Amino acid sequence: MIRWLRPLALLALAGVACAGTAQELKPYSPAWKYHVLHVDVDVAADGGTTTHYETVWTILNESAIDELRQQSISYHEHDGTLEDVVAYTLKRDGTRIDIPATNVQVTSNNGINGAPPAFSDFMSRNIVYENVEVGDSIVLSYTLKNEKPTFPGYYSLLTWFDDTTAYDDATYAVTAPASLALKQKTYVLTQPKVTKVGGDRRRWTWTYKNPFPRDTRNDNRTFERAWHYRDLPTIELSNFTDYRQIAEAYAKRADTLAAPSERVRKLAAEIVAGTTDKRQQAEKIYAWVSKEIRFAGNCLTGGDVVPRDTDLILNMKMGDCKDHTTLMQALLKSQGIASTPVLVGTQSIGYELPEIPCWQAFNHVFNYLPETGIYADATSTTNPFGTLPEGDRGKPVIHTAPFDGVRKTPARTFSDNTTTSSDVLTIAADGSLSATSRVKLTGDSAHSTSKHFVDWMKSPEYDNGVQYMRQMFTRMGYEGEGRYTELPELDKPADSFAMAYTYNVRQYYVTDDPHGVDLSAIFAGAGAMSNVVQYAASKKPDYDFYCSGDTRTQELSMTFPSNVKLLAVPRDVHAATDTLRFDATYVRDGNTITVKRQLVDRSPGPICSPEVAVEYATIGAAVKKDAKAQAVYAPAN
Repeated sequence: MIRWLRPLALLALAGVACAGTAQELKPYSPAWKYHVLHVDVDVAADGGTTTHYETVWTILNESAIDELRQQSISYHEHDGTLEDVVAYTLKRDGTRIDIPATNVQVTSNNGINGAPPAFSDFMSRNIVYENVEVGDSIVLSYTLKNEKPTFPGYYSLLTWFDDTTAYDDATYAVTAPASLALKQKTYVLTQPKVTKVGGDRRRWTWTYKNPFPRDTRNDNRTFERAWHYRDLPTIELSNFTDYRQIAEAYAKRADTLAAPSERVRKLAAEIVAGTTDKRQQAEKIYAWVSKEIRFAGNCLTGGDVVPRDTDLILNMKMGDCKDHTTLMQALLKSQGIASTPVLVGTQSIGYELPEIPCWQAFNHVFNYLPETGIYADATSTTNPFGTLPEGDRGKPVIHTAPFDGVRKTPARTFSDNTTTSSDVLTIAADGSLSATSRVKLTGDSAHSTSKHFVDWMKSPEYDNGVQYMRQMFTRMGYEGEGRYTELPELDKPADSFAMAYTYNVRQYYVTDDPHGVDLSAIFAGAGAMSNVVQYAASKKPDYDFYCSGDTRTQELSMTFPSNVKLLAVPRDVHAATDTLRFDATYVRDGNTITVKRQLVDRSPGPICSPEVAVEYATIGAAVKKDAKAQAVYAPAN
């Protein structure tokens, strides 16, 4: 099962290219370019920064005008100061058109009457440029002062340029006291120029030009590339000596807020009432936080690493990842259950950590319970206790207190993620269809499906699916009805989910003429293998790609009426590689056909080598062949 994750770009806006065949492609020309991109950071001894940005975008194609004529500056209002904003349109002939005050909108997330913001303190200044045409340039420069460092005494930088964007003149410069002892690592860039500034300061300057950006139109779209820092024009700069220091720096700022108050102790006792088993208590606390505290806020973006007070979180019944983690930690602690915050990078490049320890590699935090060895991310509303969302799995993480080295969260395997469906179809003499279907799910599919049914069954619209199925058949052009006959009693997402439903469709098949009929149920979603067909014509990529395994099993029994005669039944299909296997078997007994299909994908995940892509192509071809299989029948007389 290929995973669809989008690469993260910190310092670029990706242009949109039109896909086509190789012989149809015109020479690639980006819609816009960075004529100038200068970032100059001045670092104080305590890690505070003053950063000056100077950006000039040049419009090369009309398609970029709407994208670039609006720019936004965002920053933490209570930790930063915006100064010296200059914005204007520079016409091709050199004419300068300054932005009037009416074209600037300031958005603040502050509370009223001077009160601090409840969750997000981001201030945004949105700028709309006037009279922008092809050949013109958009100019924006400003200075941001962050006098409150994220971690006092430390500075780190993790960023990269986008090789699919054109740059005429890009520089990134950092000036800092030599006493900070910054270390750097550079990939796909010329090593920085290091100079002395004054008596005790050093300046690192990276330069980048990219007049011919990478043309992505012929990229392999089937396998999503697993990016590594070494693949990108990356800058790593930090005075953290190791990841232990990052863990300790976070714990120093966050741990005191996890001390349980009397209110938290009382709430925890109510949540776990009647339960003495520690694991069950932890599960109840997790379920309560996941359900009752809505996700909102900044998480670890923009240097905001301090959780909010638990009273505020409980009053608002919302919070970001830090708040969920801190509240859950406090609730657990009040019941004598140990836990620690865990820092992780949920972005697609987060499957590795920078060689130079940089805190920006982490954008999310959740809990770890050492007594049970369970990771718990209470920001998820679909994951049952003991499981993690996809973005958290198979990732390098650091436990903040106590730190015990860089660890890795568990990844789910092909045996964890299973989909099994069983369909019994009976066709009447007039072509009407009656069917009974059973579905069993484990893993990711179970999480999302069980959450859907938990919410739906509590709503006033729930009617055992009667209206939903009737409307489905109507949209297909048929008259029919159906309903769910078996559903589990759930009050929260589950790691396994089973259901059964029946349906009838009038005159679905034609029985008075010869026909070929697909051997599949009407509702083929559970255990569907059709998406594997896309790999049949795929080319081997020259990079690692994202993947994860699963097991899908389908069983189908189709009984035809006595007024038709079966003329042909498909042949079996079998294909196997080291990692994947597909089997489809067809057995005929009179007028009944029994079909069994199974796809087993043992992809190790979360990242596969290019060789595994070749295996997907082999299996995709077999599934494509089977997808065209039909039984052929004709009237018996």
